[in-house]
Amino acid sequence: MSAPDTFGLQLAKYTNVAASAILIYDYFVTLHSEVQWTWGRKWGIIRTAFTISRYAPFAGALMTSYSAIKTWGMQDCAPFNDAVNGIHFLGIIASEGLLIFRVYAFSGNKKTYLIILLSFGLAILVTCAILSAAPINFNIPGGKVSKLTS
Repeated sequence: MSAPDTFGLQLAKYTNVAASAILIYDYFVTLHSEVQWTWGRKWGIIRTAFTISRYAPFAGALMTSYSAIKTWGMQDCAPFNDAVNGIHFLGIIASEGLLIFRVYAFSGNKKTYLIILLSFGLAILVTCAILSAAPINFNIPGGKVSKLTS
């Protein structure tokens, strides 16, 4: 492994540790508010979205950290990487759903805002799914061709 590759790998590991530390710090700082406002309440779509957006990043961070230290060798790590990506996307989608509900509530429960926000969110989600599923070819100057795939 070359020096730039080693540096990049080490930087990625340090970044994962730093992000995990910030996630844990945020969890403990906001735990009191979570207990006060969500525990003991009836389960609904809002509480479910909150719980997923709150706890999915822990699973994603744990799996990402494991992937960073695991040497796969000749094993196929694609299923594990797909699971990690799925956990991260689940947390992101739940967080965005929670944001849509907050804006809807702050708008005075106006249906027009909800329709606009859901339409925009769905359009972005479909666009992202299409772009991540389709390989994109980049022509790099100098004759080398790179292919970006998900």
